[in-house]
Amino acid sequence: MPYSLSGRNVLITGGSRGLGALVAEKFAAEGSNIAINYVSNEERAKETAAKIESQYKVKTIIIQGSAKDQFV
Repeated sequence: MPYSLSGRNVLITGGSRGLGALVAEKFAAEGSNIAINYVSNEERAKETAAKIESQYKVKTIIIQGSAKDQFV
């Protein structure tokens, strides 16, 4: 990576599972703090956040929200 992501804050939409969780882990591996956005599965978001915190020693937060109806 040409620049450091250590200490940066990153918001990952759909970050509680699948590709979003993988992206969150990759940023955490580079030292970024992670905000995980989820819509309905709070437990899965908490599990993903806990895994990232313990494995990569970065800060995490979970945020529930959807912009689905905002752009209709």
